[in-house]
Amino acid sequence: MNYDLSAFCGHWPFRKLRRASLPEQLEEYAHLGFFGGCMSSLDAIFYNDPWEADEPLLNALEGTGWHPAICVNPLLPWWEMTTEKARRRGVRHLRLYPGIHRYDVKMAEPVFQLAETLGMVVIVTARMEDDRLCYLLEQQPVDLSEYAEICRQYSSVPVLFSGCYAGELTALKDVPTNLWTDTSGLCHGLWPIEELIRNGFSAERIVFGSLSPLQCVHSHMQNLPKTETDAILVHNPKRFLEEMP
Repeated sequence: MNYDLSAFCGHWPFRKLRRASLPEQLEEYAHLGFFGGCMSSLDAIFYNDPWEADEPLLNALEGTGWHPAICVNPLLPWWEMTTEKARRRGVRHLRLYPGIHRYDVKMAEPVFQLAETLGMVVIVTARMEDDRLCYLLEQQPVDLSEYAEICRQYSSVPVLFSGCYAGELTALKDVPTNLWTDTSGLCHGLWPIEELIRNGFSAERIVFGSLSPLQCVHSHMQNLPKTETDAILVHNPKRFLEEMP
């Protein structure tokens, strides 16, 4: 069974998606041999109250192999209450969008603090897609080195970097042991995943992520190195999902 730790459903304001609904996504994933991972709502990114999109997704995913990764925006006054409510319902994964919601790492730190207290996982999304494809949305750059430092401070919290380019990840020094990355940004240049591994990022901490339906799941599968395919698609994601803070 394959796992995608950066799957989405919903609507993207900047272009029409071929598959937008959860049933369409699950059907496509089943066809490709995926029956689990982390699913997030695109709508939650843009709602004033992300929970209005995340709660229906949570309900719809019950009984499936998919885990909801809910949107947390620390600029909102009620994010802590919503996170605690979600945790009581079994949610473990929190997804941050600092580039889209435009906050710095100091404002994100309370999310890591609460994740440590509640036993949750934090997913830091560097980007959803190339800025040129959503030019109406001004995204601020995400400094991954600052978030890597937060990982070191909260070493009991598993952290997943999502949508990161290989060069951004290879620039990190002394990668924290609780830091993972997905493959959703590793689609530029020649053999970006091999480059990442050659430059010191542990192959055991790389998991499959596609950002589908914004990007193509099948294309990302074709980019995987043959020697690491099973680890990235199956074994590593399974360990990530089972790893408790």
